[in-house]
Amino acid sequence: MAFKIGQVYRITNRYLEIIHDKDIFSKPISSGNGLHIVGMLNSYISIPLFNAQNAIGIIFEQLDPSREREALFSSKTELIISKIRLIGSFNPINNSFKRGIDFFPTLDSDVFTVDEKQLESIYNSTIKKDTATLKIGSDIYYNQVNINADPNILFGKHCAVFGNTGSGKSCTVTSILQGVYLDKGRLLNTTNKKLKTIIIDSNEEYSEIFNSPGSVKPDWVVLKDYSDLELSHKDLSFYELTELLKEDSPNVIPYLKEAVLKLKNHTNADAKIYYKFSELQVEIENAVPLKNGRKDDFTIGFLKHIIKRVKHFSADERFNAVFKKQGNSIEDFLNSSNETVLILSLRISNDILALLVYMISKSIFNYKSNPANRDKDNILLVLEEAHRYISTSSTDQMNNYYIEKLAREGRKFGVNLLVSTQRPSEVSNTVISQCNSLIVHKITNNRDLEFVRNTIEYDDKSQIDLLTSLKQQQALVLGEAFAFSSLIKIADASPLPISETPKIFTKE
Repeated sequence: MAFKIGQVYRITNRYLEIIHDKDIFSKPISSGNGLHIVGMLNSYISIPLFNAQNAIGIIFEQLDPSREREALFSSKTELIISKIRLIGSFNPINNSFKRGIDFFPTLDSDVFTVDEKQLESIYNSTIKKDTATLKIGSDIYYNQVNINADPNILFGKHCAVFGNTGSGKSCTVTSILQGVYLDKGRLLNTTNKKLKTIIIDSNEEYSEIFNSPGSVKPDWVVLKDYSDLELSHKDLSFYELTELLKEDSPNVIPYLKEAVLKLKNHTNADAKIYYKFSELQVEIENAVPLKNGRKDDFTIGFLKHIIKRVKHFSADERFNAVFKKQGNSIEDFLNSSNETVLILSLRISNDILALLVYMISKSIFNYKSNPANRDKDNILLVLEEAHRYISTSSTDQMNNYYIEKLAREGRKFGVNLLVSTQRPSEVSNTVISQCNSLIVHKITNNRDLEFVRNTIEYDDKSQIDLLTSLKQQQALVLGEAFAFSSLIKIADASPLPISETPKIFTKE
C-alpha cells in the first residue's frame, strides 16, 4: 500500500525537493526486512504526472529547516525537506519502466511511497518477456523483491565488482557463477548456455565453489595450478620475446634473432615452432663471430646481460609453464566438448602472474578472433584481484595489451570479462571504462571512491557516499544490466569461496 508523504515545493534540473510532516516517520510499514520507515533516506517515491505515468525517484538527502526557517515555513511547524533524485518513469497501465524523465512533476504535486508490489513491477519491467534473467540479489529493504540482471548484458558488455577486502567481492563472484552453472533457480528463461568460463584465481579461493556436498568436484570443472599449466613460449612473437627479455638494443637484437632462427630451423622468427629455451643461451654465444680464432670479447661483453636474462628464465621453475612446456592449456580447454569451467590457481608473484595472464588472454583472443571459432561457446574470463596484473602503474606495455584488446573488442566475437578488484583506481582505465555494469561493495579509500565517482553516470553519483557504510554482502549495483542503480543484498553463495580471514587469537 502506498502512502502520501508530502508535496513537491522545489524543482531543479538535478533534483526535486519535497516537504512533509515529521509525523510520517512514526508510520513504519511491514517489508521483507521487517519494519520499514516511511519516507526514510534511500527509499523510493512516486509522483503522478499529467500523462498518467508516475515519476520514480530516490530520497538521497534530508534536512530539518527549523533552525534556518525561511518565509515558506513561517506558518508551518515540524517539517522535513527531502531531496529526490528522479530515476525514471513508470506506466502503471502496462507495468513498464523507462530510465530517464520526459516530463518533470509540477510544484505542489503529491508525493507517495512506492510499495513492495510496485517496486517489484518496476524492477521486472526492465527485462523483456522471455529474455534470460539472472537473480543477483534482493532489494536491501524489501528482501522479497528480487534484483535481476540480463546475463547477456551483464557478461556480454563486461562487468566489474569492486570492494574492500572482506566486503564480499569473492562471494559475489561466486554467487553469480553458481547462479549460472548450478541448479539454484536463479537463471530463468533459458535452456541453452553457450558459455565457457576461465577463472584467474590469484588467491586460490575458487577451487571448491562448484563442488557438491562431500567436496566432490563436477566432471565439467577443470582445476589447474601454475605447475600444471602449459603456455608455451613458441606462441610468443619475436617482438614479444624481446619485450619479455627487456631487450631493445640494436647491437643485441641481431644476435638474439639469429639464435632463435637457428633453434627454430626456420626463416621466420615469429613462426610457432617449439625449441628448448635453455639452448637459447648457447646459440646466442654461437652467433658471436670469431676474431683471431676466438670469440670476440667485446661482443661477448655487450651480450652478457641478455645471456643472463635467458639463464634466469630457464632456471626459475616458476616460469616452467612458459619456457619448458610445449602445449597450450587454454586451447585444449576451449576445444574440449565436456569441460565448461577452468579454474587456474595462480598464487604466485605479480611479475610471473602478469606474464601468465598475458599468455592466457592472448590465447583467448587468437582462438576467438579466428573465424572458424566465432560460433563456438562464448568465453567468460574472470579476473580476480585484477589490480595485480593489469595495473595502470605498469611500465611494461606488454602486460595489459591483450586484456585491453579483449575489453575493447571481445564482445564482437564472444569474449566477456568479469573484473574483480579491491583497488579499482589501480586497474587499467581502458578495461574499467568498458565495463557497462558495476557491482560495488564497501569502499573506504578516498582515491578509489573518487575513481568510482568519476566512472559512473552523473545521476548515480549521489549514492557513492553510501559505499563507506555498506555491510558485508551489501552492494550498489548500477549500469546497463540493471533497471537502475540500487542498494541490494547479494544472493547467498554455497559453497563459499575459501576467503575467510585467518584468526590471530583463538580459544581451544
